[in-house]
Amino acid sequence: MTLDQMMAVFGALCLVTLLVVAWPVVMGLWPILVVALLHLLAVGWCFRRAWRSNWAREIYRLDEDAIVVEQLKVNQRLRTEWPVAWTWIRKERDRFGDLRCFLMSQGKQQEIGSFLPVSERERLAYMLDQRLRPRSAWSGGKPIQVS
Repeated sequence: MTLDQMMAVFGALCLVTLLVVAWPVVMGLWPILVVALLHLLAVGWCFRRAWRSNWAREIYRLDEDAIVVEQLKVNQRLRTEWPVAWTWIRKERDRFGDLRCFLMSQGKQQEIGSFLPVSERERLAYMLDQRLRPRSAWSGGKPIQVS
């Protein structure tokens, strides 16, 4: 869910809540409005916490001799460099059948796109492989491995 979608859900929730509360407030039961506003404040705070706890971004930069991966999370920033000539993409299925993608090089690996939906993970692996393959030191380019 994107931030815009979550704000639309929260806006719809606020609208419905205030419409339900409108009639009792018109009838003079104004304390109900205070309770409804406190409820919306609590729900908004929960949405914010949920969004911030799950926020993630990865930035890929392909230089002449290295691919730089920056993984950004709420309170964490990790930057790794991989030699373009010896790096390849490996895809595998986990025990639930979900696709996982890894950058592999010289006995090391790093999972990429773990926060993305499966279709976008596949597209990411394909795009990176297309960019890495022409620069690969592997004979004919090491293919994407699926296990």
